Amino acid sequence: MTRSPRATRTARLAGAPARVGAPAVDERAARRARSASQRSDLAEQLIRGVPARIMRPRLVFLACLVAVVAFGLLMVYSASSVTAMKESGDPTYFLVRQAVFAVLGAGFVAALASRRFPWDLLRTDAIWWLWGVCLVLLIVVALMGAGSRGAVRWISIGNVFTLQPSEFLKPVMILLVSKLLSDYYETESIDTQTFLAKMAIGVVVPLIFIFFQPDLGTTIIIGFTVFMLMVLAGISKSVVGGVIVVAAVAIAIAIAIAPYRMERLLMAGDPWSDPYGDGYQATLAIMAFASGGLFGRGIGGSTMKYFYLPEAHNDYILAIIGEELGFFGTLAFFAVFAAMVYAAFAIAKHSPSRYGAFVAEGCATIIMAQFLVNALGILGLIPMTGKTMPFISYGGSSLIASLILAGLILRVSIESNTSAPYEARRARFAVMSEEDAISDHLGRSTAGEPRVRTGRGSGSRTDGFSVYDGAGGRSTSASGGTRRSPFAARGERRGNDGGYGRVDLHGDPADRLRDRGPRVRDGRRGSSTSRRDRYDR
Repeated sequence: MTRSPRATRTARLAGAPARVGAPAVDERAARRARSASQRSDLAEQLIRGVPARIMRPRLVFLACLVAVVAFGLLMVYSASSVTAMKESGDPTYFLVRQAVFAVLGAGFVAALASRRFPWDLLRTDAIWWLWGVCLVLLIVVALMGAGSRGAVRWISIGNVFTLQPSEFLKPVMILLVSKLLSDYYETESIDTQTFLAKMAIGVVVPLIFIFFQPDLGTTIIIGFTVFMLMVLAGISKSVVGGVIVVAAVAIAIAIAIAPYRMERLLMAGDPWSDPYGDGYQATLAIMAFASGGLFGRGIGGSTMKYFYLPEAHNDYILAIIGEELGFFGTLAFFAVFAAMVYAAFAIAKHSPSRYGAFVAEGCATIIMAQFLVNALGILGLIPMTGKTMPFISYGGSSLIASLILAGLILRVSIESNTSAPYEARRARFAVMSEEDAISDHLGRSTAGEPRVRTGRGSGSRTDGFSVYDGAGGRSTSASGGTRRSPFAARGERRGNDGGYGRVDLHGDPADRLRDRGPRVRDGRRGSSTSRRDRYDR
């Protein structure tokens, strides 16, 4: 019988021996098989076999994330094309750089979603090394950082890129605080004093460096996120009240000692009192929203980007969105962003561990907080702090850090595939040997007297297979005697000598585990019995 070359290749790929003298295995077919296997593994990880309660928020989060990032690239191009044309002669200058940052951020997202990423390593003290790197970068900023408009927040890397360490501190801070909260509330591996000392060092020390850059906005955003994580962890109400009071006093002092912060606070209430001075950007932003109307001027139709509104593609990009898309377009953008944050909290809800829930909740909270600080500042409801719009504003550090936060949320969702609360409980179950079960452990066995299972219908015994139950047996006590099982007789109610405070459900537990079939009449009017009871008679 002659085997075709295709059948020979299939057999060899499947591991079967091929006929002597058959053609060599097609390497391309082997590569295709390996590639298909890898794609199958990835699909199994991300799609197949994932419960709907986990997959639904993940898909919503990914769809909204892709939409927001793509929309951000579009609006960066629209808002920066005029400025880029004047400064570099290329209207796509800022768009190309932002696209490169988006690709780098997407690489971090893919790395976090990979099975090879050492996720469990982040739950160890290794996270302190990342924290130390961020702290060193903050010290470098304080010593030789690059400044702009009175703030020193960046490290200049040649003429190519300016790094803002405070942005990358956000995901590291969330991972560190989540670990400490998990150690204290979930595993209880540290005591209160150790927890408070590590929280003080890990949170307060870097925030001091950020505050003196000065960057009050980032300080408030990170501090608010840490506070919300502690609230979600279950901190006492008295501590919550104390933290709120201390934070309010600290913010008031920070505003009072810096005159420009007080001026921004006053301008937020009435920007038209100084429209050509401190209220210039705020009034132009209001004019941009007003000129957009209900449906906007259309993408690319903004007039404020023609050197009227400073930082049109950066801090004030939301004003350009309002002008070009109008009220309904801006409302739709807000809805997509809100859906993304809601899906992130839904992912946290289904996390198999409190650590994963803390990470997802922290990432969602910090994204939401920065979004609100930027949006409310542009709308004139709070003072403008110079914070960018996550995923939208131009800026490499901000975009990459935001995508890292999104990648951590996605990682928590992927971790929810592999385990569930009931699986964690099942993993803690232990199988008792005959020696362990009938021992003086706590005085007596909780199961009852062991009986060796016999073969069905043959009367022969099956060696080595012992069944421990609580029905119809006697268990050995610590004194060497025996006691009658509380379920010795069928239907008998459990006595007060039952084992270790078990719940009294009455009757034989085997009866409750059997399926009750359809009920049939027993001949008496108005009464019925189950099929199982009828057979027992």
